[in-house]
Amino acid sequence: MARLAAHAQRLLQFQRLLEAALPEALRPHVRVANFRLGKLFIHAANGAVAAKIRQFGPSLAGDLSNKEAKVTQIEVRVQARNPSPPPQPHQRPALPGPKQKQELTALAARLPGESPLKEALERLLRSVKE
Repeated sequence: MARLAAHAQRLLQFQRLLEAALPEALRPHVRVANFRLGKLFIHAANGAVAAKIRQFGPSLAGDLSNKEAKVTQIEVRVQARNPSPPPQPHQRPALPGPKQKQELTALAARLPGESPLKEALERLLRSVKE
């Protein structure tokens, strides 16, 4: 278990180094997958990101090398992530209660006659049922 924990810790350290070395736009789309015998495996979210990471290859290997492990090669693979869960259905906001309706009516009465805000408030108040 200790060896596995040490390997996981090393991968986390590589992930932090990778995020520091990459432009901000690429950071959420890449993750360190593994490190074995000097070869760092990186998963990219899509082909465009993978191509961009490959362009950074040589300089990235130098940035990712640390005192414990020397990165001699970087392999980038496209690994699509699970899609995010579907968005929640839009919930209509709560309608104003009696006190809020009274305050909105008073506000509408104070506004000038041709005010677009007054018209919008009056439409809102008409749509609110008691």
